[in-house]
Amino acid sequence: MRVIALSIYPYLCFALFFTLPFDDYFRALPNILMIALALMFPLVMEGAQIKSILRSTWVWVLAFLGFIVVQSLALGRFDQDYVVIQKMLLSGALSLMLFPVRDNRTLMHGVIYSSVAAVLYSLVRLVILMNQGASFGFLESAHIIEALLMDRIYLGLLSVLSIVFSYKLLRKEFDPNNGYYLANIILQAAFILFLVSRISIVVLLLCFVLSLWYRQKRGPQLLFFGGSIALIVALAFVLNNDLRKQFFYNNNPEHQEGLLANTMALEPRMVIWDCALDIAQQGAVALSGNGFAKTNADMLACYESDIENPIKKAWFLTKKYNVHNQFLDIYLGSGALAMLLFVAGFVVCFLRQRKSLYPTALLMATVIFLMAENMFHRQIGAYYMGLIWALLMFLPAGDQSEKPEKQ
Repeated sequence: MRVIALSIYPYLCFALFFTLPFDDYFRALPNILMIALALMFPLVMEGAQIKSILRSTWVWVLAFLGFIVVQSLALGRFDQDYVVIQKMLLSGALSLMLFPVRDNRTLMHGVIYSSVAAVLYSLVRLVILMNQGASFGFLESAHIIEALLMDRIYLGLLSVLSIVFSYKLLRKEFDPNNGYYLANIILQAAFILFLVSRISIVVLLLCFVLSLWYRQKRGPQLLFFGGSIALIVALAFVLNNDLRKQFFYNNNPEHQEGLLANTMALEPRMVIWDCALDIAQQGAVALSGNGFAKTNADMLACYESDIENPIKKAWFLTKKYNVHNQFLDIYLGSGALAMLLFVAGFVVCFLRQRKSLYPTALLMATVIFLMAENMFHRQIGAYYMGLIWALLMFLPAGDQSEKPEKQ
């Protein structure tokens, strides 16, 4: 029975992450696959592996989740914060269930293939809309953005993960699969620029700089990759008017004030973070937090009182923007100790893996996305957070492996 479970388990993980971007269309499927993994997990685990788990960085994840649950129960706010806490526990449980396949090519292929499917699906939807007469412009046409398979920030995250995994799977020696991984890197990089996703673009460029810093002996691949990225960026700025607007100026001819001023004026997160920082200055926040539900209510109250433009105020209240920074959200929801426990896992992981490119790049990308999105407020974010925890927290100290396990 265990042999059968070991054979099936990686492909269940593959199916989970391949179908995850289609969550809006197959809402129950990821949950069904998650249940299947939970039922098979005892069959694929060995008693000796428990010691490996307890010696890994994952204990910080366990400490963080334990603190969140105990604190919310002690302060009597578990019920009202259950929606967020449930997603945190989902991430933790998934990360544990991915332990048997944490360094498995099948798991990474699930993410890579899903990113390709998401790109193709989104592009087909956009072509159909344009043939129906829709005007193209990510900054001006809301229905174009809605045609994407999922939110732009998660499409960007998926593409970044796909690029990092493709680089991880590249072989130093000749391998016929290298061409496919390089093609996927170029495809995902082009799609990130096409999305005009600034966060993903910044992460992508930093990952490339990081790869040069580590000076991996992949000269021809790095040269080819760097030249391709430079060419894609140049063409994107020439051909994509939205990208030029997003980076250099806004659409209002009365306010051509440059990159920094326009970003401050147009980026919703500037308003969101101002409100979050105002809430953070309240007396008891650092000690015990306000709870996640109350934090969201306080954010709405801040939008109501601080935003003067009635149209902008109505938009913020309609969208009910959360904090859009996972670190700050944990601080406001559960206090300084909870945030320190959450951060400690990443810090310890960096200290243990700082000499290896793959975990460092993955960690850097994760931190940047967490600074711009509340991953635990969306089910899809919780699943990807569980994946990232599994890949980062279970690596042995100083891991230098470049060849994931074949399946």
